[in-house]
Amino acid sequence: MRKAIRNLPAGHPMPFRGVNYPLEIRQSMNKPQVTITGGKLLVNFYQEHPTVPVQLPLVKWYRRQAQQYIMPRAAYWADEMGLTFNKIFIKDQDSRWGSCSSLKNLNFNWRIIMAPDGVIDYLLIHELAHLREMNHSPAFWQLVGRYDPDYKLHRQWLRDNGQALFLLLPKLPLALLNAVYFHVE
Repeated sequence: MRKAIRNLPAGHPMPFRGVNYPLEIRQSMNKPQVTITGGKLLVNFYQEHPTVPVQLPLVKWYRRQAQQYIMPRAAYWADEMGLTFNKIFIKDQDSRWGSCSSLKNLNFNWRIIMAPDGVIDYLLIHELAHLREMNHSPAFWQLVGRYDPDYKLHRQWLRDNGQALFLLLPKLPLALLNAVYFHVE
């Protein structure tokens, strides 16, 4: 797999739940934060902040957004499907979007929060369906299709656009992410 984009210039389109927001980078005395405001994805650095690549606060923000969005959506779809899971983990896998363990734990890649809502729901439904069918049999796909009639389109969207999402931001160690403070809402 290729390396992530090295430099993200101001104005670079940053996807969030299927919408591209131009990246805006500011330096002011306001708190360092990442937020969507005025139709832009704003990263604010302290003027005197040591040099930190813009990718670091962006990865922190995306991870937080994924956690806040995926947890309640997974609970919603589990209830709709009459299924129960144990725990949900938001991870930084190298190439996988999600997985389901035999312990009923669900794992999701934080990058999925960049995809459109329908694609995110497809992934949640897909992994939840593995709680009933731990394979990709016709019964599995029938279950997925019952809750996402457009699953073939959503699956194709991931095939067509997934690599670009993986290349947008790098995989960063948690120790590095936790070393720098940025307010992420």
